[in-house]
Amino acid sequence: MLATTPQIGSSLDKLLLYHFLLVTAVALLVTPFISGDKTFKLMLLVSMQIALTCISTLIGLNMEHRLNRGAATLLFSAWMLVWLMHLI
Repeated sequence: MLATTPQIGSSLDKLLLYHFLLVTAVALLVTPFISGDKTFKLMLLVSMQIALTCISTLIGLNMEHRLNRGAATLLFSAWMLVWLMHLI
């Protein structure tokens, strides 16, 4: 079950959501640097999202990743960078 709490202290559903949002932020930061049309960028983002989220979550589980204040700060700053980059 995803809602169970493993030994590391963070529930798996929160850990998966955190890594999904982090991978999405990184992908949105990288897409302006990819040359090509907008549909190619969107298809690349969508096709790699699930695989990268799974890999990131598995690495986080292996490293016993915890969702603490530092992790929340990293996620918030990544999304602020996305906002600033796409605003300019």
